[in-house]
Amino acid sequence: MSILKVYHLPKSRSMRVLWLLEELGLGYEVEAVEFIPGKFGGDAYTKIHPLNKIPALVDGDMVMFESVAVMQYIMDKYAAGQLRPDVTSAEYGPYLQWLHYGESTLAPVVATMMYQRFFFPKEQRSEATDIWAQKELVKILSILETQLGDHDYVLASGFSAADISIGYSLLLARFAGAKEQISPRIQKYWEALTARKAWETVSKL
Repeated sequence: MSILKVYHLPKSRSMRVLWLLEELGLGYEVEAVEFIPGKFGGDAYTKIHPLNKIPALVDGDMVMFESVAVMQYIMDKYAAGQLRPDVTSAEYGPYLQWLHYGESTLAPVVATMMYQRFFFPKEQRSEATDIWAQKELVKILSILETQLGDHDYVLASGFSAADISIGYSLLLARFAGAKEQISPRIQKYWEALTARKAWETVSKL
């Protein structure tokens, strides 16, 4: 196995990939990407990721991006069945659903709030859009709360890569100032995630 290289920017989606690698105990190399708004890493990084976004993974001659896709690649190739249910398990379908929920359902609404509150110039911000995003986030988190029930993680069988996907988007929600939308149950889940040793390691990178 070649050493996996992860292109990383603190607090970005590369945290998902690094968190997964830490949980799996796999060796990796971190390549820091220069913070250049609008074009992370500059022209040199464009050769790795044509949109200059984070993360990117290099495994030998193979280069790929999209954080959840990178997670699936690592799981399929190197995880030996760890951090996910077996494909024959009744939990496998729900696992895939929640793995993608983190980026496909939760992250876009949180990103909308971030853009409306911090990134767009004031003259381009929309109060109506921000209010919509707040209400939508409540709905989106309510189904997560239902799924969590009385267990620590999103699957009854325990911690999985799906929790990593969701956990990063909950970090984004904190950055977005979504305090009112975070229920006590979601906060308890967040605390369980961030108490993990792998999270503590990656949050310092």
